[in-house]
Amino acid sequence: MTEVHESIDISQRDDVDKLKSNAVGLGGVLFACLAGAAPITAMLGNVPFAVNAGNGKGIAAAYIFATITLVVFSVGYVAMSRKVTAVGGFYAFISHGLGRVLGVGSGLVGAVAYMSIESALLGGVAYFAQGTLEARLGILVPWPILALIAAVIIAALSYFDVDVSLKFLGIALALEVGVLLVMDLAILFSGADKAIEFGDGLVAQGDGLNTAALSIGNAFTSVEGGAAAIGVFMAFWSWVGFEAAPNYAEESRDPVRNVPRATYISVIALGVFYVFTSWMVVSAWGSDDTLIPAGALGADFFYLPTTEYAGAFVTKLMGWLIITGSLACGMAFHNAATRYWYAMGREGLLPKALGKTHPKYKSAYVASMMQSVLAIILTLIYVVGGQVDGGTAQEYTANAAFFGLYTQMAILATYLLLILQTLVSVGIIVYFRKHPEDAHPWKTLIAPAIATCMQLYVIFLLFSNIDMIGGTKGFVPFVAWTGLGILALGMGISLWLKSAKPAVYENIGRFVNSGSSN
Repeated sequence: MTEVHESIDISQRDDVDKLKSNAVGLGGVLFACLAGAAPITAMLGNVPFAVNAGNGKGIAAAYIFATITLVVFSVGYVAMSRKVTAVGGFYAFISHGLGRVLGVGSGLVGAVAYMSIESALLGGVAYFAQGTLEARLGILVPWPILALIAAVIIAALSYFDVDVSLKFLGIALALEVGVLLVMDLAILFSGADKAIEFGDGLVAQGDGLNTAALSIGNAFTSVEGGAAAIGVFMAFWSWVGFEAAPNYAEESRDPVRNVPRATYISVIALGVFYVFTSWMVVSAWGSDDTLIPAGALGADFFYLPTTEYAGAFVTKLMGWLIITGSLACGMAFHNAATRYWYAMGREGLLPKALGKTHPKYKSAYVASMMQSVLAIILTLIYVVGGQVDGGTAQEYTANAAFFGLYTQMAILATYLLLILQTLVSVGIIVYFRKHPEDAHPWKTLIAPAIATCMQLYVIFLLFSNIDMIGGTKGFVPFVAWTGLGILALGMGISLWLKSAKPAVYENIGRFVNSGSSN
């Protein structure tokens, strides 16, 4: 009979490839989380759409609601990260809490989610890069070429020591946050009282800082022709990536302390920043709801007030930094997906080669190369056959990259991650019921229960407004079935392993590196 393992410490084993230990401090893990959430991409990419089609000036309140929800989720998530020091993140947590069958399904869902987000960000990079290159240099480059260039850059940087990619993430993060703060402070200290011209003789008049926008009730108030749920969903979408901290547990110095710290800091810091920035930009457009939705779509929603309040130079700088910020975001998700493929390969669920690390850099280079290939293939599939409302990908330039590839892939990925976060919350409750000596009424029961309900509500908001959020073309109407299909496939693989390869089955989600805690 095969021995049943609660966890398997691989820290002292020579027959298992391991990532580079003690390579990442608190700053590195924090950069990975914050860059994954991509503040500049979240703001320029999500806020304009949320304002125009969602809750208008209430977007700042939506970010307050999302902050509260994710802080509550993090309470149980952090408690679990202290007990399970594993590369797989959601995969490992769900395996320990809800069992191996759901664990394998969740691992596959997580890998596909992060793979999809990398592909989405390739579209985001292409959209912003094409617009900036054409506006600043007069060069029009087809968006698929720009997306492939971005994929090659991410692949190259991810091949080396994890410290290389994290340094890039840290620099990009500092610059993108810096340029948005310049805009924020310029609006704040100017009193948000200037006029913004946005074409056809239309002028939006700023009339001071709109404190009513911070009222939580406005998060659930729709603009004319829109749906407040869109704004709420976009707010949650903006945080995708913060949950990646446990994926770096094996490479982190003192992960028992650094992973929880990075999780809390990233959630709260992003919340404060998102609320402040969205409040400032909405205040700059004024409190008239009839003008806010009529304001510029896309990046111009930020570029125009930045030019008016902070100057044309800052706007030009913002145009370049949105490219590097989106690229850094794509790299963070590339790293997260790589660690899922790596964890499942190392434990024997996928080809063993995926669990190999580079002899010099100790990077998961095989899994990383496979992730790059998958992201490129997914992007090329969209180039050939993708659709957005009104036509195909080939009939559009930058709009296809953003409203097609970026939006549709990100909707899929956000939905998949919300499923995983909900399962993790339930798994935390179950896990600590099995380990009552470590249980805490608030941390391991009440907070995860509240988080489960709130996240189910956000999933409901997504599907009750799916046509408005993602359009009616492409695979968006089938997102729910896609997610359930991936989960079922993983569970089916697990059940097959249970009978055909019981030794592999017992390893599922059980590889932890306790030695990294020392």
